[in-house]
Amino acid sequence: MSQDKVGSDRRAGVVAVSIPQRFLQACSGPTAEYAPRFYLEAKIDIADVRSGFRESLSVNRALDIVPLEEDALWTEDMVHDVSPEMMADMPPPGAKVLPLPAFVNREHIRRVERQFLSYLLRHFEIRIYRNPALNLYSAAGESRGDFEARCLESLEGSFRQDLDGLREVFERRVEKIKEGSLRAERWTDPEPDKLTTQVRNRIHQASERIVDLFLRAELRQNPPAHARPGNLGDDLDDRLAWIELEASEAVRRLMEEYLGRAGDLDEYVVRPSLKDVHVGAVTILWVPVEACR
Repeated sequence: MSQDKVGSDRRAGVVAVSIPQRFLQACSGPTAEYAPRFYLEAKIDIADVRSGFRESLSVNRALDIVPLEEDALWTEDMVHDVSPEMMADMPPPGAKVLPLPAFVNREHIRRVERQFLSYLLRHFEIRIYRNPALNLYSAAGESRGDFEARCLESLEGSFRQDLDGLREVFERRVEKIKEGSLRAERWTDPEPDKLTTQVRNRIHQASERIVDLFLRAELRQNPPAHARPGNLGDDLDDRLAWIELEASEAVRRLMEEYLGRAGDLDEYVVRPSLKDVHVGAVTILWVPVEACR
């Protein structure tokens, strides 16, 4: 059988017009029987004024060969994604092709082309996401998750600035506690130098823990949980524990705010118009029988 047209014996797959043919490679191992499907390619030019999205996209579909009325509408289960990279011009050795249906003729093929165009106009769409806070739009083929991650990257600099501002606030609060505690120690303790060193060490350790909260904060992870201490009084350790807790909660609130801004997305759909869709010629694609089940 010639590989650029279907033969003249309908038992081997007959159609009275010249039509290109290709063979879909079997997913695993050799296969003996191949069934026919139509294969079409289309180029779709998409342009969206709001987002500036502009792209020429290739669409490749295999279609079940079934009788078609002029006003029939294809359903999703009749149309199959297929990769041109999985096709070959020649059949594998020993391949047996099943017959083409008798209704496949020149008029039927023209009808297939019209129906494919109609199918694309009804079903082909591009989803575009917009982040209002950043006025950013998703790119071609960018999923919602990928776009949200890109929004987080765009917010990283602002997040770090706000985080640094918070850190400075809590560092000043710790410094005030330090100054007040050292002043009180000098007035009330018989050995102020010894106690002053102890106070400095305790405050330094608490300060390091607080700074570490800010250094470890990452936008791409859930805000860290910080255990609430038990009953606290008004001594030095209690006041430091409260500040540490408040710092942790401030970091959490800031992270939640930025994660919310990154995930607050608008979504809309762009569909092509008739002038945007360019359908190529019909090809017979011989598909391993097991792939048709």
